[in-house]
Amino acid sequence: MPKNIKNRKVILAIPLVVILLSYFSYIVYVDVGEERRYDEILTHLTIDKEYEENEIKEIQIDHSITNVLLSYRPWVMYVVFKDEPNAIYYYHYDNGVISQGGISGYTENEIYTHSEGTNGPLDKSK
Repeated sequence: MPKNIKNRKVILAIPLVVILLSYFSYIVYVDVGEERRYDEILTHLTIDKEYEENEIKEIQIDHSITNVLLSYRPWVMYVVFKDEPNAIYYYHYDNGVISQGGISGYTENEIYTHSEGTNGPLDKSK
């Protein structure tokens, strides 16, 4: 095999290896981060906010590389409570601090009992 063909293969292989290592590193980072954020939001809800674990229907953790590039919070946590199955509460994780970022969906009476606002539950019926 001519020497210039060997060099060309090596030159093409290096960026491929770098891309694959970067991709798998990101996958591991997200997997480990999702587990950690899940534990942190569960602790926030059960210890800090004193919910029982059986009051929580679902917790979903998402990481967005787009948010990182746009300087938004990279981790978003979605929580659905059993007593409000059509309402999604959004939480953010930033430098070890979890905060509620918003609500979407609806409740039967338009009162969002799990809102962490300063005035208690959010009442949209007024």
